[in-house]
Amino acid sequence: MANETPLYNEMEDQVGLHNASQQGNLIANQSRQLQYQMEEGEKNLAEAQLDCNETLTKINHLLKQDVLKVNEGGVLDWEEIGDEKKRVLTDEGVDKIMQVMQSYINKETLLSNFDEKTIARRMLQFSLSFSALIFLKYEIFFRSPSLLECKEILNERIKEKVSNKEMTAEILGKQFDINEIKRLILIDMEPRMEYELNKIKAEKTKLNLREFEMIFTQLNALVEATHNRAWKGEERGSLRRHFNISEVIGGKSPMLEKQGGFFGWGKR
Repeated sequence: MANETPLYNEMEDQVGLHNASQQGNLIANQSRQLQYQMEEGEKNLAEAQLDCNETLTKINHLLKQDVLKVNEGGVLDWEEIGDEKKRVLTDEGVDKIMQVMQSYINKETLLSNFDEKTIARRMLQFSLSFSALIFLKYEIFFRSPSLLECKEILNERIKEKVSNKEMTAEILGKQFDINEIKRLILIDMEPRMEYELNKIKAEKTKLNLREFEMIFTQLNALVEATHNRAWKGEERGSLRRHFNISEVIGGKSPMLEKQGGFFGWGKR
């Protein structure tokens, strides 16, 4: 019996060491898993914060005159304009403006470090360049009605003239022959038919051009907002502060420590 006690104690010690080792491995695995989740969370946060696709998608919809409507599923979603003739900009115009917007609304701009004078200078340069581009190429950017559209508008105007004549005859108690009245209106309009079609085209084009100021104001505001997020490196600073808080809560990330931060800022 005297020899069994040391053996029992030795086995008990081994079991205790094994349990402690297992518990240590479990804690280490949990710690690694937590660290991985934190790193993934930091990465996703940075990607979401620097992702400009949502803003650019919104700009693209606005340029095409798409509207936000609640769909059948009760979700607010973009709906394409039903009548192409209501479009203000051409497809080429939308594509060109989107190229310009992508040059200003991007993560490179967000991660810049601008002071007030730099932002003001860049915004002035953008305003002048963008307005000049639209002014010099407005015939390409803005839609003009097709000949068929002008014809439909002219027919509507002829119908309106006939209706006015009919109303006048009814008020005066005179006989009204719709076919005769329409014939007389067409005879009167025939010498200037081409002029009327060109006039309609010019009027509709001018109406589209009147949309320029509002389009410019909306785009200018979005570009300015992007620049303001880069004021004194505020966007980078906001990401740094979040990473520092995460390091304090969950410990220094080996990945971030090796790289000097998520964007390599930590060693600067």
